[in-house]
Amino acid sequence: MAAIGMLGYARLVFLSQPKHERQLYQQVRRRKVQRMVEVGIGSAKRAIHLIETAQRYSRGEAVSYTGFDWFEERESGAEPLPLIHAHRQLQLTGGRVRLVPGFPPATLPQLANSLQRTDMILLSHRVDDDAMHRAWYYMPRMCHSETLVLREVAIGDNEFRFDVLSIAELERRSADRTSRQAA
Repeated sequence: MAAIGMLGYARLVFLSQPKHERQLYQQVRRRKVQRMVEVGIGSAKRAIHLIETAQRYSRGEAVSYTGFDWFEERESGAEPLPLIHAHRQLQLTGGRVRLVPGFPPATLPQLANSLQRTDMILLSHRVDDDAMHRAWYYMPRMCHSETLVLREVAIGDNEFRFDVLSIAELERRSADRTSRQAA
């Protein structure tokens, strides 16, 4: 697969479902995202669209995507996402893909140092703040001054939105975690 075309991008931004994901594709274009991290993968289809959009609008450098997810261990009711199928589908994009199975907040700290200078971090609604308490400490080291951190928030039955978490907020959560640990 190649980078998405102009018509494909327009389809994603104006017609894709669910609606709240449209802003992701706009942000990838606006910020020329090259390095993405997703904590709790929404779907393989969305990840493919993110990579293809990034390939179209990046500055000519390779696009890198890292996804942390439960894969086969997803909770009941969540869309199934077997690791091998996700890996095969995402590899077809031509981007540098790394998928990390396991409980996302527990596996993130193991790789945080290798994910420095990430342009966009997506946090799933399935990964709550209590689960992230240990991972918050590692997130600021993954960021640079222009990193966009988006937190998916449930606003109703099957309705979601993305809220922006500032770098200052990440540092505050990291400091809270450090102060709790010291106590």
